Amino acid sequence: MMTTQVLVVDDESVTRRVVTHALQKLDIEVVGAADGASAIDLARQHHFALAIVDINLPDMDGFAVIQQLKTIAHMQAVPIIVFTARNQPGDKVTAQEVGAVDFLYKPFSTQELRDLVTRHL
Repeated sequence: MMTTQVLVVDDESVTRRVVTHALQKLDIEVVGAADGASAIDLARQHHFALAIVDINLPDMDGFAVIQQLKTIAHMQAVPIIVFTARNQPGDKVTAQEVGAVDFLYKPFSTQELRDLVTRHL
């Protein structure tokens, strides 16, 4: 059986580790990217079941990353969850506009994350 792969884009390695650990229980392999450019490269090379994208990235914002991901043919139907520590009015709306299926505020509980990922896989 193939392991489900999830792309996690966050510039904080601690966050990527927390997500990796949380999703291991669901038999999900996390492929991490620290910035938008590497996330887009990874998405071109792999077929992910889901992507989780931070808004605040060093090279471009998460919304731009999502728009780029959606231009990759095999990524168009892949559910994308936005997660962020910033609390900006309008972020949820922007996330929906660029094609995200859900939104998660940091800090989040690992159970909350697992529930969200399970719902969209």
